[in-house]
Amino acid sequence: MKNKIAIFLAALIAIIPTYLTAQEFQIDDSDRPFGEYLTARHALFNHQYDVAAENYLHAVRLDPENVELLQFSMNVFVAAGRFEDALDNANKLRELNEENDVSNLIHFFDLVRNKNYEEALPTIDGLASTGIMNLVKPIFKSWIYAEQGNFEEISKIAESYEGEDGSFNFFNFFQMGLIYEYIGELEKAESYYSRGLAERGLTNLRAVEAYSKILRKLGKLEEAELALNQYIETAPGNENLKSELDALHNNEASTPLVSSLEEGYAELFYTVATILMQDNVKGIATNFLQYALVFKTEFPLAHFMQAQIFESDEYYNGAADQLARIKNDSPLYFQSKLQRAWLFDEMDRSEETIAALREIEKEYPNNREVLNSIAEFYRLHERFAEAIPAYTKVIETIENETERDWIVYYTRGIVFDQEKRWPEAESDFKKALQLRPEQPMVLNYLAYSWVDQGVNYELAKKMLIRAVELRPNDGYIVDSLGWALYKMGDEEEAVEVLERAAQLQTQDWAINDHLGDAYWTVGRKNEARFQWRHALSLSPDESDAEVIKSKIENGYVKPDF
Repeated sequence: MKNKIAIFLAALIAIIPTYLTAQEFQIDDSDRPFGEYLTARHALFNHQYDVAAENYLHAVRLDPENVELLQFSMNVFVAAGRFEDALDNANKLRELNEENDVSNLIHFFDLVRNKNYEEALPTIDGLASTGIMNLVKPIFKSWIYAEQGNFEEISKIAESYEGEDGSFNFFNFFQMGLIYEYIGELEKAESYYSRGLAERGLTNLRAVEAYSKILRKLGKLEEAELALNQYIETAPGNENLKSELDALHNNEASTPLVSSLEEGYAELFYTVATILMQDNVKGIATNFLQYALVFKTEFPLAHFMQAQIFESDEYYNGAADQLARIKNDSPLYFQSKLQRAWLFDEMDRSEETIAALREIEKEYPNNREVLNSIAEFYRLHERFAEAIPAYTKVIETIENETERDWIVYYTRGIVFDQEKRWPEAESDFKKALQLRPEQPMVLNYLAYSWVDQGVNYELAKKMLIRAVELRPNDGYIVDSLGWALYKMGDEEEAVEVLERAAQLQTQDWAINDHLGDAYWTVGRKNEARFQWRHALSLSPDESDAEVIKSKIENGYVKPDF
């Protein structure tokens, strides 16, 4: 299956221009849109699609018959969600008799938007016939047939999927389920949804949602609940599935995913985007998400996925804009608010982050996720004094403690420690271990702290040995054990353990510094200086760097721990 998907993606990429790659083309010297063009290229390189689109638009106005410019900027307009500008380019290319696959597709979309189905239907056959178009063209036709009431042609397309090798039957079956539900053939819709989910391909959780809805509509409530619980267990963060389960429990009416041809096309493009994103093909996925939004301007799932892509490309303004479009009647509203708040932090606008989180707290008072986000904000910004009461507020929301609550005690213990409030930190670490015995991060932090303070050596050693057994490839935990052994006087064994820590974690100066100290103590002075020099190359704080430089110059005497 993976090989077939790879072949599919390769064919897809071959027919759709990759607009993220800078291209060279000729600009009419007499109009000189060089500034706009260069600004647009720079913005595009940095994924600033809004700035790129605006400057390409100016360039096109200055050089309106430049075919390469029209074709290239059309893709940028699509990525920026500016369909009307892309359509203008497509129309200009038609006038110049220079259409390409993308301009033909955009022209087709315009016909469909204007319900000009008689002209749109034969246009489908003229669209590209490779890659993804072979997959979606039959679905394009099926939706138009559904709108025209031509159910016989829909049946022919559905029958064509029977007996195929299954490469993308999960996709075809899901789309046919949507179409059959739209035309009121609920039993057929249920069958296609079920068959699509049975395919071992790229499972689309949107199909699970559709399947549960049709089961509810058919009165098969137990089957619907079973399906939802099964997939929620594997995807516990899927808010739409959890919302659908709540609707079932509250006996709410089941509303289909699709209530118009336009919404059918939107679902089609969103499904393609989810397939692409499972292989992290972000650029082309953006195109298809924007196509989905042409047909369904308010589509929370598409907005949310597009925001994630834009955020990963550091196009934060675009991500914020997509999240802002998700309204409070969507199951994704809460998550979109939280994610938008954190976007400010990525833009180095930390005060706006905490202000946004505080606003969310007003809307969702005593919500643990919100309160924890506020506490995490303070911790990440090393505002530990403010983090302590924030974490305390999280703890106060706990009614019945469970194993998962260890993390909040552990994290509050860290900020207590940073504020030099060790007795309270120690109490929180012990509480965390009470809730989650042998949690390796807690074992490590508490035991290392004891070693650092020169207390509880034997217990700390046992705890660190156990932590290393649980996380044998964690360089930090291995370093803690090595340092404990060193401080306890077992220098030879400490060297072996610290060497392994340095191999596991190569980017932490303190580990190399520890190994240097141990080498010096056992008489391996050249190797000690090498480790200290390496530690310096990893940018320790200025005060730590001065100590290391002194050891390189003057040697090292192990203190009396």
